Amino acid sequence: MVYVSSTHYEDAYQRIADTAATTAGASVLLFVSMDADALCALRILTSLFKRDSIAHKIVPVSNYAEITSMNQTLAQNQQIKSIVFLNCGAQTDVQDFVTLRDDLVVMVIDSHRPFNLYNVFWHEQVQCLDDGDVEKNMGELREAFEDIEFGDSSSGEDSDESEDEGSDQDNESRIGHKRGSSEMLGDLAKNDRQRRKRKTDLDPESFMRMQQQKAERRDARAAHQQMIQAYYAQGSYYGQSCAISTLMLAEQLGHPPSLDTVWWAVVGATSQHVLQHIDSDGYAEVVRRMRDLVRRVCPTASTTRLNIDGNARSSNNSESALGSSATVTSSSQALLDSQLGLPGQPDDPPQRENIDPFNPYLEMIPEDEDEGYLRARAGAASNGEAGLLTSSKNIEQSVAISESTELKFLLLRHWSLTNAMQYSPYVATRLGTWSSKGRSRLDLLVAKLGLSRAEAQAPFLHLDPELKLQLYRKMHAIGADYNMADSLYAGFVRDYGWRKSRVSASDMVLAILALLQKDAWAGEYESIHISASGFFAAYDSLSQFDILRAGLHGAQHLQRLVVGQGISMLERQAVKTLRVFRLAILGELESSSHVFGSPFALRQLALFLMQTLRERSKSAHARLPFIIAGPIAQETSEVDKLMVLGITPMDYPLVRPHMDAPFNRSTYAGESRNHFGIVFEQVASEVGAEAKQGFFDSSVMEIRRSDMSAFVDKLRRHL
Repeated sequence: MVYVSSTHYEDAYQRIADTAATTAGASVLLFVSMDADALCALRILTSLFKRDSIAHKIVPVSNYAEITSMNQTLAQNQQIKSIVFLNCGAQTDVQDFVTLRDDLVVMVIDSHRPFNLYNVFWHEQVQCLDDGDVEKNMGELREAFEDIEFGDSSSGEDSDESEDEGSDQDNESRIGHKRGSSEMLGDLAKNDRQRRKRKTDLDPESFMRMQQQKAERRDARAAHQQMIQAYYAQGSYYGQSCAISTLMLAEQLGHPPSLDTVWWAVVGATSQHVLQHIDSDGYAEVVRRMRDLVRRVCPTASTTRLNIDGNARSSNNSESALGSSATVTSSSQALLDSQLGLPGQPDDPPQRENIDPFNPYLEMIPEDEDEGYLRARAGAASNGEAGLLTSSKNIEQSVAISESTELKFLLLRHWSLTNAMQYSPYVATRLGTWSSKGRSRLDLLVAKLGLSRAEAQAPFLHLDPELKLQLYRKMHAIGADYNMADSLYAGFVRDYGWRKSRVSASDMVLAILALLQKDAWAGEYESIHISASGFFAAYDSLSQFDILRAGLHGAQHLQRLVVGQGISMLERQAVKTLRVFRLAILGELESSSHVFGSPFALRQLALFLMQTLRERSKSAHARLPFIIAGPIAQETSEVDKLMVLGITPMDYPLVRPHMDAPFNRSTYAGESRNHFGIVFEQVASEVGAEAKQGFFDSSVMEIRRSDMSAFVDKLRRHL
């Protein structure tokens, strides 16, 4: 077994620790994908390395070409004994871009799927952390792979049972050898000689039996080849967040979850929801698992959640651990309803009274005991003047994580309600806020929510708590009238102490993504001054609130650019609806086109356009896949290139071979798949386009602008 089951992650870590003990310097090389999930996993993993005194080197990478380049310098260093891939490496054979020395250990923690089968069933040196899908759903696929790679290629010549057993032993000896190595080639040559030696004259009956066995063997191998092809052809999707995987690793090593590590896991998993990498059932599973951990590290704070009726209600169920294999026994909507306190769900017994729903960690003090309130009423400048004794028992600083009821209004706690709604794709696409009619509908919605225009335009943080409660209740009541019946969802928030606003996990994801793209837009935003590069600024934001605050401002700026660019393209009708997909290409002269040279910004723009057109399209075109292309900033005089991204809606109906096969099931992505990675490669090859894939997201590709027209024309006929 070369994959690591979800209950034995510590075995892979122990191999790294053992090799590190024999080296004085940095023995571990970390290749980290530039995304929020990988950064959160990195913070958890490096905390383990520091605790165990394992020296390591962090290398941020954005594609496999960069890993190959680093392999020529760092990985060839004999001091490097272990390589860890965070959110990269699973989809491509590791041996293709890393030299596997005999003393090298490789660990892959990646949420991208499907796995490359050589990584999970071949290399003994490569340890892929399994989220449960390999062990549960890929048993038949493993048999097919081992039959193709290690089976007897003579198609039935070895009919004798003892000879078959000997052949099986030879096959077992080959597992783990590097493909093309002298050991493996020697095994193959030896087996060939043995088969030729065993050939003797056969009687007619034995000959016919042998021919029949050979035919059956050929049929079986053909069926296995088709199964493997169907596995790779199913398209790309996402598995368990690698931040959750590293937190499970920490627990298995005996390190209890802390406030920081649980929060990083929450943020990493939430990033999959924000970027629509997992479906609603997958997110419900994330909420269920993380809720139990949050209640363990914050047993008092985490129990409170907002009821739609405006009251806080609480529960104290913290029995299950993260590592338990929770089974989804109810629909995702039922879970979210229970989290939100929606009608029809049984109320949990209250644990505390007098709870402020927006700061549940501090008890609401009765008026006759509130010193500040009594002092203000008396007009006194101090407690002494008011005759009050100073007490600090209720002034404990709040630093905790809690479950929360979230509105799908971006960055609401750090913006005004008007801006949060106007620049949220969820609201803008449903109301059409770029038109005068849409703005009128937005104003009417705000009025029905019970807020004046001045209150809606004021910072949400300063809004009256009663109005905030009213906002949640009324949004639930009237959301359906504006096609926003699902405007509330279950999430998590964290307090950072006095004078610091609460931050939701989704807001933090947007801040991290903005910091990762800092170099593309920071020059336009004078109020943001961060000396570190985008990757390490995002890394520091997970522990430094000042940098996080700058990231939140950057996220606001980036969201304005995304919505502004999207509205501009819609007004110019720059999105073309073709027979089987929609296409949008950003021009070179677009004012903010340089920002969309990043896959994340390009994806956010594509999601905005796709969601807008879905709300305003006929049913036949509502769920069409979306392809978007944006110019890549050229630092040199290279050929003008475009970054192309393909997105398939989560509910897009797909028909693929072996639909009922177990390997087509995914805990987090359901049946959603993205075929664009496979299609892009085929079409680019057919038209002879100068294109480059090799990104960790297989649906992303670089192509020369002059080849784009032929590429699209061929793509129309291919899909």
